Amino acid sequence: MNRLCAFLLVSCFILGLLSLIGADTNADDKGDSREKRSMPNWSGSASDFFAWVEQLRSHAGYAKMDELARTFWAHFPSASRLGYEVPEPEE
Repeated sequence: MNRLCAFLLVSCFILGLLSLIGADTNADDKGDSREKRSMPNWSGSASDFFAWVEQLRSHAGYAKMDELARTFWAHFPSASRLGYEVPEPEE
């Protein structure tokens, strides 16, 4: 039993050292080939809804603000309080 425990301990130690050596060589290889991503150019703040709408209009040419407002507020839990949900059909 003592030999088995000693064997497992030495094996774990050797595997740990090998994984650290392998991590260093892989980090050097990937660091040279991968470029850093840049942040997108956004002139408005995240809470500025109307700047967001104007930015979309300039890129996509949308004409209706109501459609954009539904799209924007559909992503937030407060959308149901703003009146942009689909109305229930009247009978």
